[in-house]
Amino acid sequence: MAQDEFVKKVRHAPALSPLEATDREDELGEWLDDRGIEGSWDLAPVFVAGGLGVEDLDAVNAAAGETTLEGAIRWLAYTVETESLLREILDATTRISDLVLAAKQYSQMDRAPHRFIDLHEGLDATLVMFGRKLGEEAGIAIVKEYDRTLPLVPAYPAELNQVWTNIIDNGIDAMGGKGTLTVRTGRVDSGSVGDCVFVEIGDTGSGIPSDVRQKIFDPFFTTKPVGHGTGLGLDVSYRVVVNRHRGDITVTSEPGDTRFRVTLPTTEEPAP
Repeated sequence: MAQDEFVKKVRHAPALSPLEATDREDELGEWLDDRGIEGSWDLAPVFVAGGLGVEDLDAVNAAAGETTLEGAIRWLAYTVETESLLREILDATTRISDLVLAAKQYSQMDRAPHRFIDLHEGLDATLVMFGRKLGEEAGIAIVKEYDRTLPLVPAYPAELNQVWTNIIDNGIDAMGGKGTLTVRTGRVDSGSVGDCVFVEIGDTGSGIPSDVRQKIFDPFFTTKPVGHGTGLGLDVSYRVVVNRHRGDITVTSEPGDTRFRVTLPTTEEPAP
């Protein structure tokens, strides 16, 4: 196998679970030991991280021969390690760029305070800002059910991003580190409400008892322990949605299915 083929494999190395990685390291370590290669348990993790397996080392063995095998293996390890580091640097650079873009979108520092917006941009930026609290590693899956045909909505985007933050943060706490967060957008059926769209954020936590649901938008009301909540997050969210955007915010809840729905008009309020 040529060097560029090894490099290509390293660049597209699959993500492995800790158990899968350990099994492959054991297999490669035994292969190296059987051929008298010193430091096998240091070399094996390098090859596994680079996506190489026994069949790749067999190809090196066939090409190099017994007398030059150890030198070829160490050259390959150096190549794989260097390429893996370059891949990590590239990935890290991409993540930093995405985070900076999300932070800029989230804060809306370079935008007019009130304008027509795509709701999905703010929702995605908010999800990125939660970083390690969401995703497979955190134990909370993210499901997006976006209606990309929604019209732009007149809004104060930075304030709406704070609403999404408050609701998502509560949902994460309710799930205790394990569950599914669903973010859904869509159109509200035409009627007395006029032309409106909705954002619905749901979690699979334990649910909100009916007596608590009646108070959750009250200022300073919280079910969190002392020092873990101010009781102002949902009160602020209510004020932003209802008072600032002429919308509505409601909640439905049962064990395993809590949904906050924010309804927003698609037209600006007529001038006085």
